[in-house]
Amino acid sequence: MTRQPHPLAAPPRPVARRRARPLNEQAPESRTPWNGPAFADVEHPCRHLDPVVAQSARVEDFLLGGRTNFAGDRAAGRQVIDGRAGAGDDAVARKRFRARAMAYLAAAGVTQWLDLGCGLPRPHWWTTDLPADIHHLAAPGSTVVHIDRDPVVMTHARALLRARDDGPVRVRHLEADITDFSAVLGTDLPIRRERPVALLLFDVLHEIADADQVVRAYQAAVAPGSLLVISHRSADSEDGQADASSHALAGLPYTARSREEVTRLCADWELLGPALCPLTDWSPALSPDDLSAQRRAGGYAVVARKP
Repeated sequence: MTRQPHPLAAPPRPVARRRARPLNEQAPESRTPWNGPAFADVEHPCRHLDPVVAQSARVEDFLLGGRTNFAGDRAAGRQVIDGRAGAGDDAVARKRFRARAMAYLAAAGVTQWLDLGCGLPRPHWWTTDLPADIHHLAAPGSTVVHIDRDPVVMTHARALLRARDDGPVRVRHLEADITDFSAVLGTDLPIRRERPVALLLFDVLHEIADADQVVRAYQAAVAPGSLLVISHRSADSEDGQADASSHALAGLPYTARSREEVTRLCADWELLGPALCPLTDWSPALSPDDLSAQRRAGGYAVVARKP
């Protein structure tokens, strides 16, 4: 018995048949084979990346439980954790200080931000109680410039640390080594240099042997009233010494500094809030005379103003 179609059913669509091309006919130009992404003939910044060589920002991402890391970064991260089990907790504390400091500066009315050695964004699924980054806190009309030398970091920064083109905050990215301050400052940065700017040095100066020279160079380039934020790993505790050893074994640059050495980095700045204090205790409401602000710790934080 033949099944009858439903009276409301649509008529069957005709089957389009492709014309067979004669063997001597050339394919049209639009049918040329795909030879890879658009930048195949351009020197892409990640082309010569060695995934076996660890890099500090990607090791930090591993310690935070992120996925923007390679085999070499994971091997180095495991060495850091083997050296001290609390290394992952300290990585979380560093990100939390970054969030607190950014909120403090935003409330103070900062509209120009230079994120020097910005590192990788925190894993987006890691925690929901912290703002994603500066452009979520900055006032409308602000400008944020993220600077880092690692091409992987900058690739992710351009994708994740960005704002809408028509949004209230302008976000720009510069792939450069912050220790080459003449090159960074010689770039046409989208900031007004006659106005104050926030210099953010979150967890980066321990990778720089001559950190005082770097801080002085950027201080000289910004207007009075500019703000400086530093978080720095410490040489004053057993944890800091263990971290220094494990980073050295992993082949990562590491110059831990004592409380006095970190204080000297800010010698020509006016210290705000609790002045220099343990990173986990920093709060704008904390007094410099508070005993918790004066204790030695595995990491220090400071916010200061250029007179």
